[in-house]
Parts: sequence; C-alpha cells; structure tokens
Amino acid sequence: MNIQPKYWLILYIVFCVTNILAEFIDNHYLVFATKPLLLVFLSFYFYTSTLNTPSRFRRYILLGLILSIVGDTTLMFVENPPYWKNFFLLGLGSFLLTHIFYLLAFLNYPSNQKGLVQKKTFLIIPFIIFLIANNFILWDGIEAAMKIPVLVYSTTIVLMALSCLNLNQKITLHAWQQLFLGVMLFVVSDTIIGLNKFNAPIPYARLLIMLFYLVGQYFIVTGSILINNNRYSKNE
Repeated sequence: MNIQPKYWLILYIVFCVTNILAEFIDNHYLVFATKPLLLVFLSFYFYTSTLNTPSRFRRYILLGLILSIVGDTTLMFVENPPYWKNFFLLGLGSFLLTHIFYLLAFLNYPSNQKGLVQKKTFLIIPFIIFLIANNFILWDGIEAAMKIPVLVYSTTIVLMALSCLNLNQKITLHAWQQLFLGVMLFVVSDTIIGLNKFNAPIPYARLLIMLFYLVGQYFIVTGSILINNNRYSKNE
C-alpha cells in the first residue's frame, strides 16, 4: 500500500474531527463508524514515516499503537450491559499493553547520557503523589474485582510518564517536548476515564476523553518519528 504519510495524517485528522463532533452531538452511529479507524490511520502514518529507519524503538511504539486500536474498539461497548465489565477489562488490558510498549520504547532508547529523572530524582515525587491521590479518590467506587487491575494500570501509566520525562537531555528538546506533551495528555484522558467511571459523572466526559486522547496520541507519534528518524537514520 504505497500511500504517502501525509495522506494517512490527513485521514486521521478528518476522522478525529468527525469523531469529536459525533461525541458532541451524541451520535452513536457516527462514533462507531469512526472510532475503530482513528488509530489505524495514525499507525499507518507512523509506519510509513519511519519505514526507512527500522529500530527496536520503532517496533515498540508501533505495537503500542496497534494495541490502542484494540482498546478503542473494545471500549466502545462498555456501556452495554450485562457485559460491560468484560469489555472494560479487555480495553484496560489493551491500553495497559500500550503503555508497557511505550515504556519499553522509552527505556530502551540507546544513549550514554543520563536522563533528567536520573539526574534529579526528586522529580519522581509529584508522580508518586498523583498516583496515590488518584487511587485514593477512586478506591471506594471500584468493585473489589477491579481494584487490582486499576491499581496496576495506574502504576504502569505513571511509570511510562516518568520514563518519558527521563528522555529529556537524551534526545532533542523539540522531539522531547512533543513526546512528553502527548504522554501527559494521554494521562489526563485516562484520569478522566477513571474519575467518570468510579467517582462521579463528568459533564462531556466522553468528548474530553477522546479530545485529550487523540491529541495526545498524535504528539506521541510525531515526537516518536523525530526521535526515531534522527537517531537511526545515522546509525542503522
């Protein structure tokens, strides 16, 4: 399929706008028609943009994007009883793997330089505070069977964000800024999901979740393209 990366990106943007509009007007048919394709287009954009620079970093990011497609699709059905819990766990598991693959990509980036977190370990503190506070707020509203999966998920995404923060000073500032912005927007999206489901309903929750998520994934991809191509076009 010989399609230029920019066309995949155009498709992603068009479908993002359509999906956000569908969420705003509460058109479930349009949501179902667009949501499974969003990360498909973004995955192809990343794949074609990095085709000539294969690397372990690239493979991990691509696997994370593919698992995001599975997560997006399964989470569309969480509002359908009586199987919402099964779909939620499938979605949670898929995005857990997404964060694990992103974490592996960031941890395995080859560099002899120490990252920001390695130099300034106190930066871990606000992430630990967020992890504790978030789980404390949600804990009473989570069913017993869901407590451990939610705790594992929230811990993983915090570790992923910390590993991204640590890339600062290992990669170019421009690439890191895009990547870290994307990661933090992803964290915000997941935080809204948890608060809306286990604490109290949030107005326009689905709209906010998708907005932060789609913009976040976009910046993760654009940052990853810069990181991968700058590093491996010279060394592989």
